[in-house]
Amino acid sequence: MSENEASDKHRTLLSILIALAAVTGALVSWHALRVGGAASGEDGKAVTAALDEAASESAIASEIFGYLTNARRFQLHRDNAKAVREDAMKNAAVPDRWLDEWQGESIRAQARIAELDTDFLKIEGGRWTFDRERYERTRRSQIAMEKALDPAPFIERSAAKRREANLLVSFNALFAAAIFLFTVALKTDLRGKLVWTAAGGLAYLAGAGLALWRVLT
Repeated sequence: MSENEASDKHRTLLSILIALAAVTGALVSWHALRVGGAASGEDGKAVTAALDEAASESAIASEIFGYLTNARRFQLHRDNAKAVREDAMKNAAVPDRWLDEWQGESIRAQARIAELDTDFLKIEGGRWTFDRERYERTRRSQIAMEKALDPAPFIERSAAKRREANLLVSFNALFAAAIFLFTVALKTDLRGKLVWTAAGGLAYLAGAGLALWRVLT
């Protein structure tokens, strides 16, 4: 094989290697873009979780206010009913309408208290009290079972994916170096071609190997 034929074959090989390095770099960039898109998706989930958490806290606060209001009303009606009953027992002349009113208030109070979960009501000192801490724990647990409320895991996953995307993009420096070395090899003599081609091949193999390792792991 003449020197010219060998040079032409080497030139053809280098052209193929340059194209291969360019295509591989493009594929790595495409995968990095996908990973970056996944990171943005995790950011969106984090924002949703944070908003849901704030909305849930607001809803819990509103529910607690309603519970406390109804509990106070129930205690008030209970105290009034007790006073009316005691007065009626002492005074036989108490009008029947008082007793009817007392019974009506008792029924309405029972209806209001029935809207509450009595698991969160307790009696302290003979009075109804609302176990706010237990209610908050229970409601947060219930809501957490229905939706994600903590943005931290999403933020952590997003940061990990962005680091991965940045690392993949950095591998393009090796592909660019390989293309540069292959291009230099095109402009040198036969002996120099082999050296520059080998150097470019090592840069390409390093970039391709690292990229493949990151994609598969």
